[in-house]
Amino acid sequence: MRLQLTYMILLKNIILAKAAREPSYPTCSRYDYEERLLERVLRNELSIENMLKEIRETYVKVESALNLMHEDRHKLSAAKEEMEAEIKSRLHVGLNNMSDSLAFMKHVHEEMGTKLNDAINISMANIADAITKMTENSSKTGLQLKKDIDILKGTL
Repeated sequence: MRLQLTYMILLKNIILAKAAREPSYPTCSRYDYEERLLERVLRNELSIENMLKEIRETYVKVESALNLMHEDRHKLSAAKEEMEAEIKSRLHVGLNNMSDSLAFMKHVHEEMGTKLNDAINISMANIADAITKMTENSSKTGLQLKKDIDILKGTL
């Protein structure tokens, strides 16, 4: 019986040692580490491919936006140059108009001054003639009155 008990204990120890040494699920398989590493590498590769795809899509969007910005910048630059040219042109035309207007105003001022001087001279001549005629008329009238007074005195 003792021998049987010893065999039983030995068998029990062998079974326990066998069960404790290696579990039955695949995590303890021989290539488990390599399989998990390969799965991780594949997952990383897929995620990197997805990231690369997203980066390329983003790059295309950024590049198209950058091209649009360059086009808009060139359009703005052209519009700015056009506006500057138009402003310079209008300023030049405005200055020419002001210069012409100033020259015209000087001419009109000189002409008006000449006309005013002529009108004053003519008026002075007319006034002088009128005074001369009035003086002659008053002299004639005075002489006529004297004659009339002498005639009236003589008749009286």
